[in-house]
Amino acid sequence: MKNKIYTYLCPAKVNLFLYVLGRRPDGYHNIYTLFYPVSIYDTLSIQKADITTLTCSNKNIPENADNIIIKTHNILKEKYNLHDNFHITLEKNIPFGAGLGGGSSNAAYYLKAVNEISSLSLSYEQMAEIMAMVGSDTVFFLKNIPQLASGRGIDLSPAPKLPELYFIIINPNIYVSTKEIYNSENLELTKLNTINIKKEYTFNELKSIMKNDMQQAVFSIHKQVEDIVYFLNTETAGFALMSGSGSTVFAVYPDKQTQEEAYNKAKNNFKTYFIEKAVTAARG
Repeated sequence: MKNKIYTYLCPAKVNLFLYVLGRRPDGYHNIYTLFYPVSIYDTLSIQKADITTLTCSNKNIPENADNIIIKTHNILKEKYNLHDNFHITLEKNIPFGAGLGGGSSNAAYYLKAVNEISSLSLSYEQMAEIMAMVGSDTVFFLKNIPQLASGRGIDLSPAPKLPELYFIIINPNIYVSTKEIYNSENLELTKLNTINIKKEYTFNELKSIMKNDMQQAVFSIHKQVEDIVYFLNTETAGFALMSGSGSTVFAVYPDKQTQEEAYNKAKNNFKTYFIEKAVTAARG
């Protein structure tokens, strides 16, 4: 039906750890990370149309061929015989350029949606190949479950067993350029043979692996990010870390009560920042 509107919730992610291993010959960096989906969502609406257009609530995000959703659509047309066109509406709630993977999630959910709506019958492997063409943490969102990632972020493997986690997500309304952070003299590098990840973790054991090699590089440019990490680590009962290349900071808590207490403290201390509570995002 041409007038039917299909609606999808696109979750965010955090990196429970992020080790940067070094620069690759293709210019990307090899990383080793633990992606974790969290329940902060953009809303993606899709309706069949005569031409494909994108409307986004955040006007800092391009709506043309530079947008990752349109890039995905064009690959489907060129390589997989997609004949349908769509009016795409994207209501952004996930902060932009913030280390939460919002754009990658949008692309992955658009791909999964069109695969179903247009009966393309693409396999997971084919969708993963498409996602690898447009981004580095995009493949993760196809399954949207906690996963280890290596290479440039597209080589996935099962995550260790983790306890139930409760999150506070804080963004200081700062855009961070991932390219700038990878080129920073303050970027840390970790040798792969020094990383030892167990098959299972208790909550208290998580602190031992929560490290982000990009964090100091961002701290050197944006002290607000460092201030958030320090506050959450010293004033609440959780473990805090920057997500991805920033500027978002998250903290994990063992239960709803400590999460709620931390949320109230954070809201009182950072009155103008984006602050949300989150849990594990539903698989989708």
